[in-house]
Amino acid sequence: MNGNAKINDAVKVSETFVNPPDSSQSAVANSHQNSMTDTSFAALLKQLSEGIKKEDIKQREGWRDRNGKTHFVDYVEWHTVADLLDKLVPKWSHRVRRIIQIGQFVAATASITINGVTREGIGTGSADSETGIKKAEHDALKRAAVKFGIARDLYREEDKVGERSNRSDREARATFPSNPIAQTVDELVSLKQLNLIRRLAENLKFNPEDVCHELYRARLEEISRKAASALIDHLNAMSSSSENRSSNYSQGERKRG
Repeated sequence: MNGNAKINDAVKVSETFVNPPDSSQSAVANSHQNSMTDTSFAALLKQLSEGIKKEDIKQREGWRDRNGKTHFVDYVEWHTVADLLDKLVPKWSHRVRRIIQIGQFVAATASITINGVTREGIGTGSADSETGIKKAEHDALKRAAVKFGIARDLYREEDKVGERSNRSDREARATFPSNPIAQTVDELVSLKQLNLIRRLAENLKFNPEDVCHELYRARLEEISRKAASALIDHLNAMSSSSENRSSNYSQGERKRG
């Protein structure tokens, strides 16, 4: 080691001990900075949650209940969400992380990053066209945006419509998950579950999509495996009840005969 190197090392050591950092002041400064950051981010989230106006909300046909009544659902378009982000958080970014095919639909996982915070969402669409894939990507991005507060009210589970007159139906409904939407691709309904739900519903002469919308206010392909299992149990119970009624009717007819 030469003399200059030793001097430089000595200076560094001297600076280290002569001017030690004030740990208490540093901790206070960091705490204050974190507090300011948290407050700023909370204020931003509030702005994002209030950014969607009434005129931005559109409606589309959602599902038909068993009485044939058409129900409509509120939604916002992806470009509306993107415009809001551009306005309030110009440096936001997004990324489509994963796209997989499950039967006749695709599921996309997308993320949005705001001020270093990243949140994900999933969306689904038809697998037979590029439009379906784009829809899945846009839905995923909108659901990621929901986790920052954007249009959150539109995606909350709607209040239950009316009271079931049959007690067993009420009890069965109480076993359904409060949030039926899959939060990750791995949680999505499986192809086996989809096929079983469709077969059970069709045997009961129901449209499986309508049944899913009536119970969950969600599309069949976007529910979780847990929600799918509950739906399968519900359809099996309805099927058993229908068979019992048919059996009782047949016995009554034989007795009258």
